[in-house]
Amino acid sequence: MSRKQTEAVNMKAEKTETTEPAQEVVEEDRQESAPQEKREKNQLIYIGPTLPGGFLAQHTVFRDGIPKHLDGIRNTYPQVDTLIVPIEQLLEAQAELQHKGTAIQQAYQALSRKE
Repeated sequence: MSRKQTEAVNMKAEKTETTEPAQEVVEEDRQESAPQEKREKNQLIYIGPTLPGGFLAQHTVFRDGIPKHLDGIRNTYPQVDTLIVPIEQLLEAQAELQHKGTAIQQAYQALSRKE
């Protein structure tokens, strides 16, 4: 093998060695972020006003669905269901709160009057 060929083979080997660890890191990052994305998708947030008696506070976050102990509150105040939104839709829901006539804004106003 000539000197140039040897250098070319060595350079190719170095490139292969340096790119493999980078690929492993990328794959590890993807694996770590997947559970976090799944966790965020299962989270809900209540964007309505704090209810009388402190039964449900504004911006309460729920993981893995709405807890059973809120069934009574949800029956008494059906607007609560409209104001519990997936956390990934929080910005859109807050924008809807600013527009009169939207379901979220009407539910918020109805609960605000009950305070």
